[in-house]
Amino acid sequence: MKITLRRKILFYSSSLLIVLIIAMLVFVNYQAEGFVNARITSELEAGRERIQKAEEERIQTLKLTAGLVASLPIVKAALETRHAATIRDVLSDYLHQIHSTDLFIALDSMGNVVARTDTVELTPVPPDFEMGILKTPAGTYYAAKSTSQLIGEVFGYVIAGARIDDNFARTLHETINDDVVIVDNVVLGSSLSRTAGLPAKTREGWEAIAGKAGPPRIIDIDNEKYGAVATELAVEGGPGPLAVIMQSRTRAIAPYRGIQIGLLVLGLVTAIVGIGTSAVLARNVTSQIEKLVQGTREVAAGNFDYRLDLRSADEIGDLADSFNTMIRGLRERADMQRFVSLSTVEMIQSAHKKVSAGEKVVLTIFFSDMRDFTAITENRPPEEIVTLLNTCLSLQAEKVKKFHGDIDKYVGDCVVALFQGDDMVLNAIRCAFEAHRALDEWNTANPGGLPIHVGIGIVTGEVILGSIGSEDRLDYTIIGSNVNLCARLCSKAGPGEILLAESTYSRVKGLVAAEKIDHRSDSGLSNGEAVARQLTFRAINEQNRSVAEGQTLRAPRSGACTPPACPTEA
Repeated sequence: MKITLRRKILFYSSSLLIVLIIAMLVFVNYQAEGFVNARITSELEAGRERIQKAEEERIQTLKLTAGLVASLPIVKAALETRHAATIRDVLSDYLHQIHSTDLFIALDSMGNVVARTDTVELTPVPPDFEMGILKTPAGTYYAAKSTSQLIGEVFGYVIAGARIDDNFARTLHETINDDVVIVDNVVLGSSLSRTAGLPAKTREGWEAIAGKAGPPRIIDIDNEKYGAVATELAVEGGPGPLAVIMQSRTRAIAPYRGIQIGLLVLGLVTAIVGIGTSAVLARNVTSQIEKLVQGTREVAAGNFDYRLDLRSADEIGDLADSFNTMIRGLRERADMQRFVSLSTVEMIQSAHKKVSAGEKVVLTIFFSDMRDFTAITENRPPEEIVTLLNTCLSLQAEKVKKFHGDIDKYVGDCVVALFQGDDMVLNAIRCAFEAHRALDEWNTANPGGLPIHVGIGIVTGEVILGSIGSEDRLDYTIIGSNVNLCARLCSKAGPGEILLAESTYSRVKGLVAAEKIDHRSDSGLSNGEAVARQLTFRAINEQNRSVAEGQTLRAPRSGACTPPACPTEA
């Protein structure tokens, strides 16, 4: 499945935006929770200290109250009577007047209980009790004891107590601004309006949940999260009630949830705007790239006049400029190839090769020349002569290109072509056959026109390839005795004939049938090369026709071919 660049840009940019928004929300949530947890921890620790101070103040108040009541003459007189009902009535009167006290207990000078305001039963108190937590059948109290005496005479003792209940828990809540649950064997008091959802009802249960000391723990009460710490209330002679201080984490973090929701909405709006912007950006970028793709298709189709019109002050604009420069270079190369050979073009465009350098190479040279050109074009208008000449040269150039050759130059009505590679001789021969055939077909198709015939010479051998000329005008071409030989072969070839040097024929004699026509050394040649073989287009046998069509043949068996194309041994 092909995924377009536009979709990739849109996907990656959108993903990045979404990831950034999620990361921002996670970070804000993490910071908010960290801040809330730190604040709750600090406030709960401060709550422990405030409860301890509240305990001390409450006990001191009870001690003062007990001392005040014990010093009253009416109380001393009642204690002297040893009558429980009288003492209870006196203490009950003062109990209604002092709202901070919920219990009075009167003891005789021996420490025995003689009256209680909470019950008619004379339930004893722990011996040697002075102050702290006092547990009674009616409840658990903070309590303090004071002596009733006069001039050294002890009449008895008065204990004043304040109940530990919901009211006390709410008082602590107002003092420390945290919820408080006080538990012993049962829940003694709670500042929470709902106690049914408490996770534990006893001291042991709360110690397991909130711990007896240590850092705050998270507990759940009616689907609401609380941070909780526990502290033991002051007591003498054994374990006392446990006060659990709690602060709602859910309510503490609620304002930050609002901020998170606002950030989420803002993030969604930002994401929508960002995705829209990314879509526009992706469209702008990919539309320019699509133009580049269209440009490459035009160039691939051979349209070197195509130009990219991308006015962008960025890398895309630089790429478009480079692309246009490349097309301009390709067009110049194509235009140059119309006037100079491919080897010359490559030499010019090769920065590492000196234009004056020469080198010896082995290649196959192809010369062709129109026969009777001067006679047939005499007294003809220039336009007709040029048209005829261009037709002849174009038909041959097409075959040279077909068989991987390179036009070195046009000299009047003469074509000079070069073939290289392992099959250069066969390619040159095939090109020669095809050129003769193309010219004959053109002559047949234009019976009223001027007939075109050429003679062709082919030589394979070592030549010098280099830049020839002056500093102002150079021609990258070939020179050497083999070039001269090929020119002479071309001049000796009649209309429709192909002449090969003996050394050239020896390279393909197993594939091509040819007639030996001359044993005489051609004067002016350094190696005395013999002109040896003639390939006559009109008389080629089936072997030569197959070679012209690009097939690979075996050498002819003796008597297997038909004259006049069978090779004749020297």
